[in-house]
Amino acid sequence: MSFTDKKNEKFSTVYSKPLWKTKDVLIKSNYLPQGKNMVFGSDNKDQPNNLLYLGKVIENSSGSSYLASDCWLDISFPHVIYITGTRGSGKSFDLGVLIEGISKLSKESKIQENATNAASILIDTQSQFWTLKYEPRENITANLEQIELLKKWNIKPNSLADCQIFIPEKTEKITGDEQVFYIDPSTVEHAEWCALIREEVYSPQGHILRETLKSFDGSYGLTDIIDYVKNTSNFPNVADNARNALAYKLEDLEDSGLFGQDAINIEDLLLPGRCSIFMLRDLENSDKSLITGIIARQLFTFMGAHHSKRKVDLFFDKNQSSSNLASKVWLLIDEAHVVAPREGFSAARNSLIEYVKRGRDAGLSLVLATQQPSAVDNRILSQVNISLSHRLTFENDCNACIDRIPTRKLKQVEFGGRALSDFSEMISLLEPGQCFIGDSHTSRVITAAIRPRVTSHGGYSPE
Repeated sequence: MSFTDKKNEKFSTVYSKPLWKTKDVLIKSNYLPQGKNMVFGSDNKDQPNNLLYLGKVIENSSGSSYLASDCWLDISFPHVIYITGTRGSGKSFDLGVLIEGISKLSKESKIQENATNAASILIDTQSQFWTLKYEPRENITANLEQIELLKKWNIKPNSLADCQIFIPEKTEKITGDEQVFYIDPSTVEHAEWCALIREEVYSPQGHILRETLKSFDGSYGLTDIIDYVKNTSNFPNVADNARNALAYKLEDLEDSGLFGQDAINIEDLLLPGRCSIFMLRDLENSDKSLITGIIARQLFTFMGAHHSKRKVDLFFDKNQSSSNLASKVWLLIDEAHVVAPREGFSAARNSLIEYVKRGRDAGLSLVLATQQPSAVDNRILSQVNISLSHRLTFENDCNACIDRIPTRKLKQVEFGGRALSDFSEMISLLEPGQCFIGDSHTSRVITAAIRPRVTSHGGYSPE
């Protein structure tokens, strides 16, 4: 494997000259001199284990130099990771890199170091990650460039061994083996319905919805909800205009084809090494938010109960029931500002807040990627412990990004012969694929280049 001091087993040098020079001394880090490895996400300096490969350090610093060191992420523990950057800066690329590192690959790869495969669920708002199922192809220009980069980095192309893709009923298939998914209306909570129809929970329509949902026992469909709302005898003291307006909105939702009682069983997504991709580009943002919220809530509920039972059985020395489920689950969200905005209605907001605040004991990690960091809900970002900050240009986005970096920023660097002391300006000068890695276990950010993807990258620009 590549986590070694043997030159022939390491990744290529790639960077021999520093792109960035800083006077900021690195006081604390999980740096392992054997093989020049920088580990993020943990301060455990014992035998390296459960690591995924991120990329290379591209800076030279005062004191010890870490230039060209390999960057790894310890995935032994749950993380809340925040990825920011403008379009084309590499943030969606990072999501693929993380998924490749935690998933079961078709061929053994040195991008994983004794890694225990986790289950992953990707909210693909742009429907571009289906290519994780395939190796890069030479007949695609962007993929050919990717293949050459992989050779330079001494990494072999690969593909995910267990990748399932889910699409809404009205979305056209791409690979041919996508599965159509539905939302079970009986799993949607009152506040989520209200967010979906853009009404406050204590509004007249919110009140009608609450009373309607209370009338059902067990499973029910959207048609059942509509019929109940339309029945004037159920609401003798409610104005017809509020009831009719709600019925019209619910009928629009019914036409979307999203709702059905034959919904996905969350357990089917939780096999070790399996990646489940929800391609949602064709949906309204409110629908994307609802799907994300339901998945986050079901993950938190199911995995919380799963781990709680295991802990209780272990405490009382009971026989552990065998389970083929993954012990760790990653939820990754592209364009997070769409499903968890700072302002406005969001059916995912409350579930994601609960997920990040209490999900650690349930083995749950969350990855949020956005090109608009100033637009993401702060209550979710308050739990971030690792950040990957790519190029940003707008001041408010730079400030929002900097506010959530979980360690100290660089104070003074030299770049292109210029001395810089404004960290916002440093962020604006990053090239595609370069980022500042912020880690709560490291005393300051590290300037790094993310490795090339081993699977086919679907986010390239059209030719």
